[in-house]
Amino acid sequence: MAKVYVKFLSRFKEAVRKEFVEVSISEGHAIEDVLKHLCDQLGEPLRSLVFKNGATVAGNIIVFINGRNIVTLNGLKTKLKDGDQIILSTPVAGG
Repeated sequence: MAKVYVKFLSRFKEAVRKEFVEVSISEGHAIEDVLKHLCDQLGEPLRSLVFKNGATVAGNIIVFINGRNIVTLNGLKTKLKDGDQIILSTPVAGG
């Protein structure tokens, strides 16, 4: 079993009322699998932020693995390994 650490920022932190969680997964699972697991574990407030229409991952989610945006890796299919650190956020704008 591998352990990954998930940190919640912005709206995610508000939805789950936690700053971070530790998740046990089988080595080689993808970020998409962890998102589904987290939604099952933490419930509807998180699910409504992560998934559109209950199935497709929302396009406004920003996911980092070990400081790298998953769009520069293999997107939602990016494989995870023991000790990976995941950050979930939404875009932030200001002026």
